[in-house]
Amino acid sequence: MSFAAPCTRCAGLLAAATLALSLPAAAGAQSVQDQEYRLIQVHSLLLDLPPLQAPAALEPGTVVPSVEAVFIPHIDGRVGDKQELTASDHTPVFPRPRLMLGLPAPQGFRTFVGLAFIPPITVASVSTTYVAGELGIGVAPGALRLGLRVHGVYAETLSPVTDPTTRDLLTTRTVGAELAAGLHLGHRDLFAEPYLGAGVVSLAGRFHVTVDGNVLHSAYTGAALQLGVRTVFHSRLELVGEVDSYPERFTHGSLRVGWLFGP
Repeated sequence: MSFAAPCTRCAGLLAAATLALSLPAAAGAQSVQDQEYRLIQVHSLLLDLPPLQAPAALEPGTVVPSVEAVFIPHIDGRVGDKQELTASDHTPVFPRPRLMLGLPAPQGFRTFVGLAFIPPITVASVSTTYVAGELGIGVAPGALRLGLRVHGVYAETLSPVTDPTTRDLLTTRTVGAELAAGLHLGHRDLFAEPYLGAGVVSLAGRFHVTVDGNVLHSAYTGAALQLGVRTVFHSRLELVGEVDSYPERFTHGSLRVGWLFGP
């Protein structure tokens, strides 16, 4: 089979992943308290660490430093008769550095670990201290790719929310896991790997209002769905586009660009 045809289809999927309209995160709850809880959940899920990688992708000894662009959907900040500032009011996208490492594994398996970190640099009155880790294992029989991944996130975000002249604090803890399946199309120097995944994510968010000292806690557990395409050029340049959906919360897209060192 020629690589041109599947590559064209993969390019279409990648375009869909990068250009798909993000679904708005609406404040459709019935009470003010529920609206506050929903906003905590939405902002915490924005900081989740989705795969942005095909299953069973990395051979042992492969090191992939990369940077991601995480696109922020419109978030409705209505709380009762007030309009709070949300992430989409500050920026449409935020960057996230990420590092992945392929580990030695039993014959027939592929494993990896990953780390993401955002330093507390203030931009437009917003700063995030962020650290996340992940561990994955998979198999690659022929062109088929299957994998399991677990991850965890801790983040502290300072930003104007309830008052544009102050900065409130959101503390986020997130854990999750998913199963994924994909296909390897092409050859070593140029190939694409479309994939899809499904799993669960659980979070605990704590929101501290600076003005009055009020503290809100919100917990959430729900599904997490992924659709993406990984493309590798000249065996080294890696481009991944992914659409991530958290049903009844929001859908958004991300891009990752990395360089493969090693085998």
